[in-house]
Order: sequence, then C-alpha cells, then structure tokens
Amino acid sequence: MSVMLDPSTLPSVNILGLAQSGAILRAERETPPDGIPAFVTKAGWDELITAHADNHAAPHLIVLPALEKAVTRILAHAAEAAQNEGKTAPVISLESDLFPSNPTLILAFVRDETHPVACALIGTADHLVGMLRGDGSV
Repeated sequence: MSVMLDPSTLPSVNILGLAQSGAILRAERETPPDGIPAFVTKAGWDELITAHADNHAAPHLIVLPALEKAVTRILAHAAEAAQNEGKTAPVISLESDLFPSNPTLILAFVRDETHPVACALIGTADHLVGMLRGDGSV
C-alpha cells in the first residue's frame, strides 16, 4: 500500500544539516524504491541501544534490523490510515513500544529545506519537538 506525499505541503526541516551533524540517523539501510527516507533522532537511537544492545560489541547489528522492521510497520500503518481517511497528516501519533521512555510515538512527514524531498522523522515528542519547531535543538 502506498500514499503519495507532496513535499511542497510538508513542514520544512534542515534534514541534510541534521544528518550531517549526527542529530538524526537513517532508520534503514536502504529506502524501498517506492518509499521515503526514514530517520530516527540520535536521542532515539541512543535509547534503543541502551534498551536492547547496551553490552553488545556492535550494537547497530542488533538494533538496525529490528528498527527497519519497526519503521516498515509504522509507515504501513500511516499509509493505511491515510488511505482510509483520504489524506495524510504531516504529524501522526500512535501507541508503540519502540521507545521505552514514552509509549506515544511521533511520525512526522517533513521535507528538506533545500531539496524537494519528503522524509519521515520517527521519535517521541521529546526527541522531535525542537526539530519540528525549527529552532535547531534536538
């Protein structure tokens, strides 16, 4: 199931700058051909590492495959909701056990400030509030 996103209708965020600074990380190794790039905040990534792979020598080998599966399910849920409602909200909240600190997950569809590319930011409200406000904080 897929939904078309018009980047011009989405909130603008400096995705490139956030990625280059390490404030956000890819939540998948490869974006599916019909998908959009998904990112998790550094705070979210650190929380996942602490909760699931803190003592592992290569924690990304544990966390990334599970995160990719979670992102696939989250985006599929958003696509199903959008199809049922006939529209896609730029920010969606849903109950999830992905982040131990907060059962409410935020999925924000945004576009990069300088490129007309739609992206998904995934985290808790605490993880994302500064980015979505555009104040540059994480």
